[in-house]
Amino acid sequence: MIQGGIDWFRRNNELHGWAMVVLAGYTYLAQGGRGYIDDSFEWISIYGFKLKPSDIEAAKAIGKLPWSLKFIIGLISDNLPIMGYNVKPYMFLMSALGFVAVLMMGMPSWTSDVTTLTAAYLVMQFYGSSADCLTDALVIKNGQNDEEDSTSSLQSISWFMLGIGAAVFRILGGYLSTDPKAYKGVSLPGARTYNLIMAIFPLGLFVLLFFVKEEKSKIRPGFKALGQQLIRLVVALFSPPFIVLRLIAWLILTGAAGFSLGAPSKIFNTSFLKITPAIQSWITASGYVFLSIGVFVYYRWFRHTSFRYIYGVSQVLVGIFGLLDYALVQRWNVALGIPDVPFLFFSGAISEVMERLNSMPFLVMAGQLCPPNMEATFFSALMSISNQGTTIGQLIGAEVQKAYNMSETNLDGYGSAILIRVATTCACVLFIWLIPDTNAMNPTNAESIKPTNPTLKAIFKWAGLDQEEPSKIEEGVKEIDGVKSNA
Repeated sequence: MIQGGIDWFRRNNELHGWAMVVLAGYTYLAQGGRGYIDDSFEWISIYGFKLKPSDIEAAKAIGKLPWSLKFIIGLISDNLPIMGYNVKPYMFLMSALGFVAVLMMGMPSWTSDVTTLTAAYLVMQFYGSSADCLTDALVIKNGQNDEEDSTSSLQSISWFMLGIGAAVFRILGGYLSTDPKAYKGVSLPGARTYNLIMAIFPLGLFVLLFFVKEEKSKIRPGFKALGQQLIRLVVALFSPPFIVLRLIAWLILTGAAGFSLGAPSKIFNTSFLKITPAIQSWITASGYVFLSIGVFVYYRWFRHTSFRYIYGVSQVLVGIFGLLDYALVQRWNVALGIPDVPFLFFSGAISEVMERLNSMPFLVMAGQLCPPNMEATFFSALMSISNQGTTIGQLIGAEVQKAYNMSETNLDGYGSAILIRVATTCACVLFIWLIPDTNAMNPTNAESIKPTNPTLKAIFKWAGLDQEEPSKIEEGVKEIDGVKSNA
């Protein structure tokens, strides 16, 4: 397994160059580190500002809005290059904004109320989503040159580093956020200190960008090109046989069905089970280690497995293993002689593996579907839609928590909410037909979404989607007219 990992990284270095590999890994390493900023936001909101769980979920949904709109960054970067470059100038700007925002979250005097804290959190997420979007665009461009397995190789590196970053930095964040003498054992100054440390990442990205090579854009900047790209995006998303539209429906459906119960879970573990932030971080970190293992397992053994099969099985397993949370709330683990901490370690590890197996097919499929010259726009649009499903899930979770009147001292409806989430998650398998029956080694590429309708073909031609293979478009039109063409 170790030798396989060495060969894995060596091969990607040969295919894509060290700078691209480092950028992909570093961006997702930073994203893993930013994960605990969400925790610090919750600690400060729950035990500092005394917000209800439903209000925290709503605030997080607002803060995560940039992830639902990041396709706009992709659209702009694809069509409005700065000094001839599509990616690096925008990443320089976003890394500077990110540094200021994360610094603010670490300074109590700068974010002394929930409004300013949420505003800084929003800007921080804007930086994170933009860096993620623009790096993904470069990953897709490089991955499309790999005829063997398209984007799955670089995506595997990215998600592997995400798991490592989340594991290491969550342990650090949990250590800093723990103080036995503080209220509920939570150190709010420590949570702020973690945010200050995380400000190093946007600065590091700023420096790394000087070493990343980017080819000059061949697209003439202008709003006409922007309009054409918008048309290309709309047509690509909504053209028969509606592969992308079906994928969108699945993402929104599953995101809403698996609604968030993050704040009640944190309160239950901290206030009721008396588990410190440090221990909770170790539990989450162990799950992210299994995330990395899950990514490697998918890349090594499941690339030939049908996306539909992986999605169907993993979706049901995600729902079923959600019952472990219910067992914890009902204290069944104690009745069986299993302490809370080992039980949480086990359930966290299982959940992360299932979640990652459930998400990897989408990442690979999204890369396969990207039409040429609009990688950032198309890929980020799909990711934005996926994140909209998560945002809807957070808003639904907020309403569920409000309906049960959950608070720091009242979690009576928490168990019932878990059962509802398990049922809705498993029910999604009824719509598994939405997923194409293909796999990572049998690409569902941009050619699959080219239309057969003459009107749509004319729109494709105007928008420039036929530039790579105009003869195929022409041939298709002639076939519809009943004229045989051998051109």
